[in-house]
Amino acid sequence: MINRKMKLKEFLTNEEYEGVIQNAIQYSDISLPVWYLEITGKCLCELSKFDLIRCIRQDVFKDLATFEIIERIDEQNTSFYADIDSMEMMEKLASISPEMLLAHKSRLDRMIENVEKNNLIDFADIWMFDEQKETFQDYINIIKNKIKI
Repeated sequence: MINRKMKLKEFLTNEEYEGVIQNAIQYSDISLPVWYLEITGKCLCELSKFDLIRCIRQDVFKDLATFEIIERIDEQNTSFYADIDSMEMMEKLASISPEMLLAHKSRLDRMIENVEKNNLIDFADIWMFDEQKETFQDYINIIKNKIKI
């Protein structure tokens, strides 16, 4: 189990963290190195959904971001957050390697069962169009196929 209260910089070696600092200083006018330095001072539970998505996009702390997304879905017993990031969170989760997803198989199985058993996609009418529902189901299917043993 990963300690969600640890600062992300604690997952880096001293040399890696020093490189992050130097990059942020050298490229202070570019948002990515500055953002990367900022998130290293946060713990997983402090990251926004956008930060988690961006971690996966940028391939930084990808395994930790995956863990945190699954943790939040499991805690809230839903993969829907009624906002724009929900779809992208599922997209990014579906893009993760099967090996990484298999480490969280029981939670993902529970999430998928909850979505399918309770027809949660159909209940998302308020904020999800039909095309988005299909796309969301496609992401669920991708995840299911990746964790099928």
